[in-house]
Amino acid sequence: MPSKGDEIGSTRISRKNTVGTAYECVAGSGFTPNRDSLFAITHEMDDGGVVSEGRILVVENDRDLAHMLGYNLIKSGYTTMTALDGLTACRMIEEEQPDLILLDLMLPGLNGWEICRIVRSHKREEISESPIIMLTALGAPENKLKGLELGADDYIPKPFTIKEVLLKVARLVRKKRTHQQLNIRVRELESRGNQQADFQNMLFHELRNQLMVIRGFSSRMAEKDRVFSLAKYQSYAGIVKRSSDYLGCLAEDMLLLSRLETGNYALPLEEVCLEEVVQAVILLFSHHAKEMGITIRFERTGQIPRMRLNLVGLKACLSSLIENAVKYSPENKHVSVNLLCQGERIVVLEVIDDGPGIPDKEKGQVFNRFYRGENVRDKTKGTGLGLYITKTLVEAMGGSIRVESRSGAGSCFRIEFKHSPEIQNDNLH
Repeated sequence: MPSKGDEIGSTRISRKNTVGTAYECVAGSGFTPNRDSLFAITHEMDDGGVVSEGRILVVENDRDLAHMLGYNLIKSGYTTMTALDGLTACRMIEEEQPDLILLDLMLPGLNGWEICRIVRSHKREEISESPIIMLTALGAPENKLKGLELGADDYIPKPFTIKEVLLKVARLVRKKRTHQQLNIRVRELESRGNQQADFQNMLFHELRNQLMVIRGFSSRMAEKDRVFSLAKYQSYAGIVKRSSDYLGCLAEDMLLLSRLETGNYALPLEEVCLEEVVQAVILLFSHHAKEMGITIRFERTGQIPRMRLNLVGLKACLSSLIENAVKYSPENKHVSVNLLCQGERIVVLEVIDDGPGIPDKEKGQVFNRFYRGENVRDKTKGTGLGLYITKTLVEAMGGSIRVESRSGAGSCFRIEFKHSPEIQNDNLH
């Protein structure tokens, strides 16, 4: 509780995040609270903080009426601010962006109609769409119509009952929040639609490019009057095969992604030996890595328990990470694959490369659909789906994945799985 003379502020009737007091401070008045302006509040959240049903700005030049409205709004769970004049109200609307404005018509400075006009013409949507309830002793029908024409959502003539005010406030706050949720959902759908369009464009682009490569080199190989050396023929055949393999991988990625995202594909789990799987995947890439002058090193630290995972999904994740590490590492460098336990319940798998690294501004995007780093997108081929699918698979198996990297210093992709206690320790490897 503040001692007499403590100044709380000049704009807000608010509720502390500790149990139980609300302070009235009248806008622009330098008002200092006294015992009569402290109200008990028992509306709390589970964590002991105070919840708010919404943030209400009361614009009313009658101090006693403002006091009474604020008190009852706080009792009903709202965070409440008060302004006694039109200019202060405009400033608070701009700074505080209340969920609803209770607006008196007769105000010093700017009247309620002028404030309503300013709010509705504001360039920021979160302000221009703020619900407004007009309060006035001017009971003539033309005054009500003028307020509604200017954009007020409701109109309450004085004298009024607190119950009527609270009911209308609750209705409009709910309506605003529903509208906000719908807007968020619409934006999400628009974003998803844009992503889908981007993906389709990318897919058509990749298909066209690879089919042109296949058609071009296969047409050369099919020319009857042209004689090729065995080396040239094998070179052309290799190009056609690589393009065909790429299209096959793209189709498989899309099929898997479609199943995972629609929820039509549950990953069956089985008991696996992580070390055996890791070594098997490393073996698949060792020849290709050697051709590029890159060594893949494997290190296991401690005893690794058997895990319940999806074998195919695990191999796909490891293949994606190791393939990327080899692809982006410079010649005569090495890729490290580490397997270790963290505590008793966490098994960690790391894939570390000496590649170009990831700039800080891109770290939050690496697991997004279609992400391709700015520093590599023109140098290597890819769909931008590999890390997105890897993250989706890891999470479908109950794990998590993150990346530690900085530009020019390589990257470390770290997968963590929780060990299931039902798999006995006598199965350690």
